[in-house]
Amino acid sequence: MEQVCPNISTCNLVVRDDLGINAKKKKEYMSKYCHRNEESWSVCTRYLTKKAINFCPDFVLPNSKMTPDEVIDKFDEGNN
Repeated sequence: MEQVCPNISTCNLVVRDDLGINAKKKKEYMSKYCHRNEESWSVCTRYLTKKAINFCPDFVLPNSKMTPDEVIDKFDEGNN
C-alpha cells in the first residue's frame, strides 16, 4: 500500500522547481522515495537529515551518501 512521506509538503526538492533537477529525475526520486512507505523514507538522505536536525539543505538529494552530521558540516562550510 502506497503512503506519502510526511515531509512531502515542505520538501524543497518536491515543492520547488528551481533547484536544477530535471523533471524526469525529480519524478524518479518522488516515485522511489516519497510515494512509497516508511521503509523507502528511511533510506532517503533528505528525510533522515530533516528528522535529525529539523531541516534539510537544498544541496542534499534523496540518494546522497552523507550522514546528517556530514550534511551539517558541509552546510556550515558553505555559510562561513
